Amino acid sequence: MKFIDSHCHLAMDSFNEDRTEVIERFFNQGGIALLSVSTNIDEFYLNKELCEKYSNIYTSLGWHPHDAKGFGKREEDFLKQVAEKKLIQAIGEIGLDYYYNNSPKEEQIRAFEIQLKIAKKYNLPVIIHTRDADSDTARILKKHKGIKGVIHCFTSGEDFFNVAIKLDFFISFSGIITFPKSEDLRKLVKKVPVDRVFFETDSPYLSPHPFRGKRNEPVRVVHTIEKAAEVKGMNADTLSEIANQNFFALFGRNTF
Repeated sequence: MKFIDSHCHLAMDSFNEDRTEVIERFFNQGGIALLSVSTNIDEFYLNKELCEKYSNIYTSLGWHPHDAKGFGKREEDFLKQVAEKKLIQAIGEIGLDYYYNNSPKEEQIRAFEIQLKIAKKYNLPVIIHTRDADSDTARILKKHKGIKGVIHCFTSGEDFFNVAIKLDFFISFSGIITFPKSEDLRKLVKKVPVDRVFFETDSPYLSPHPFRGKRNEPVRVVHTIEKAAEVKGMNADTLSEIANQNFFALFGRNTF
């Protein structure tokens, strides 16, 4: 199987001891591309180094809703600069998270909308994080209609699923679909059109079955793809190839 991890966090400290080994394991076992998300300036510089070393590593930059209160003029200007220079393939992950509320709701909405406007100005796709905030997320995405992107680590219900599909967003599924109690989510896996689907690890988080409780890594996206193929009654290689083409359709080919 040839596969892509559309969302991971290789710049996080969890990979400091074996980052190179993790990357090489991914590519040696069939990985053809991955996107390592940057959630701050330091992570961006580390991911930029990875992109320069490996032509099939992509990166993005965006201030997560947890960090929205720290998204000021300096951060906004930096994001505009890297977007203008085409040093990133997407803006993200951005969005709303009312589960933890690490930043006040009004600050989350402010940062979200500013970053959506930057994405539109520089014609970049967005990577959307939403948790317990589907109504506001849907309202804001409708307001900024025309921006392309992906709903990362999809765990929302059918109502938001339908909104996202109608807005032409891709839907990305993680290892959560392999968990025994994720039956409702697997119903959406079955329902999602194949031309709108992505797969991701969100590593180092969300290790799929049978690795739950252990640090996740990009190569384990295979387990999510295989579970999705089982749910959809498809050949796993075929589904993976379609998802790969979806990834390139959204993010293009690496510019590094």
